[in-house]
Amino acid sequence: MSKNQKLWTKEEDLFLEEQYGQMTFQRIGEHLNRSKESVNKRIIRLDIRNEENCLRKKWTMEQDTFLKENIDIMNNREIGNHLGKSPASVATRIKILKLVRKETMRRWTEQEDEYLLKYYGYKSFESISKQLQRSVQALESRLNRLGLYGVKAHTGNITVYELARFLQIDVHTIYKWIQEKGLTHKITRAKTRKFIGIEVSAFWKWAEQNKELLNFSKIPTNTLVPEPDWVKKQRKYDYFNRPKYENKKWTEEEDARLWYMFYEEGRTQQEIGQLIGRSRHGVQRRLNRLRKKKLTH
Repeated sequence: MSKNQKLWTKEEDLFLEEQYGQMTFQRIGEHLNRSKESVNKRIIRLDIRNEENCLRKKWTMEQDTFLKENIDIMNNREIGNHLGKSPASVATRIKILKLVRKETMRRWTEQEDEYLLKYYGYKSFESISKQLQRSVQALESRLNRLGLYGVKAHTGNITVYELARFLQIDVHTIYKWIQEKGLTHKITRAKTRKFIGIEVSAFWKWAEQNKELLNFSKIPTNTLVPEPDWVKKQRKYDYFNRPKYENKKWTEEEDARLWYMFYEEGRTQQEIGQLIGRSRHGVQRRLNRLRKKKLTH
């Protein structure tokens, strides 16, 4: 073992054994901050590939039903993403079930992409689906491929979660600004639910009047475009006048949220960090401390 190689902990091995067969190697690696190759090697070393685990990988009746219902409207990768299977696994299952697509998958046109990007966030998925004659699953997959899932950021509207990630702060801080500090927002629709949308230009106008609430030196250049000219000057000012390291103690509430988001919601350390305004490494260190704390009690 090289000097720089990170040793596996008992907690990581336990997580690996529990999730093997339930999650992909890539997903397990994201949870443990390890590569897919490292996860595979550890599984081999622990010798946890047995019949019981293999049974978990078998296709279920529900998965087969989903495959049969969507084979003509989704490609293998889209079906695999929905079911947690690889495209190769989907292709193999299609052969085993002797399924045949009625026709070649219809390619997305530039006109369809333009319509989807124009109305996503303003019209419901059902409405867009009806107009384009595409399934809701197909719309979701296409948005993922276009890199715009979750919000229509290219039109200037972002969600509170995205704004929190861009500003590297807790999302609850954004909600507090909306309720107590007059941050302009509007209700936007996506899929079947409503969410709070914030216009980038409106945010910058608000931020100019509330500079004391933000540390502009932590906001990467041109994260929220178009970025006003005054932001560059404020970023430089904050860099020299605010503490370089603003140590923020972890609260019991944050610990509880961290543990729940990681083990119950299955979020990655990077996702959690973006949501609560912490670095990925900070989240990783805190998880390690919490694990040790639970083991000693």
